[in-house]
Order: sequence, then C-alpha cells, then structure tokens
Amino acid sequence: MTDAPSAKPSWKDGIGIVCALVSAAFVISGALRADGGRDKQLEDNTRRIESLERSDAAKGDVLTKIDGRTIRIETTLEMMKAAKEMQR
Repeated sequence: MTDAPSAKPSWKDGIGIVCALVSAAFVISGALRADGGRDKQLEDNTRRIESLERSDAAKGDVLTKIDGRTIRIETTLEMMKAAKEMQR
C-alpha cells in the first residue's frame, strides 16, 4: 500500500492560488495608482514653482525701477542742496 499523492489538486489549493493572485493584483494596482499620484504632485509643484519664479522676477523688475527712481530723486535733492548752499 503506497500513499501516492493524488494528481488532482483540492479546492483548498485552488483558493490559495486565487487569493495569492488577487493580492498580487492589488499590490500592483496600488503601486501604479501611487505612481500616478506622484506624477500629478510633481506637475503641480513644477507649475507652482514656475509661477513663483515669474512673480519673483516681476517684483525684481519693480524694485529695480524703484531703485532707479530713488537714485534720481536723491541726485536732484543733492543738486538742490548744493544750489541752496551756493546762494548763501
């Protein structure tokens, strides 16, 4: 009497295989969803950084214009002060 294993798998073996495949599918789909979320976050961050850089450049231009105007005003005041001192 030999105890030869049966060639036909039991239904418990089938359920184990199905569960393994389903869990693997969930893991793979979760990884793909997470990767898509990272891509969206990266695009959003890139857009926001570019917007901030444009804003910073615009503020820099305004500050440069203000500096130029301030220099002209200071020069004018110094000339007026020098002219006033010459009149004394």
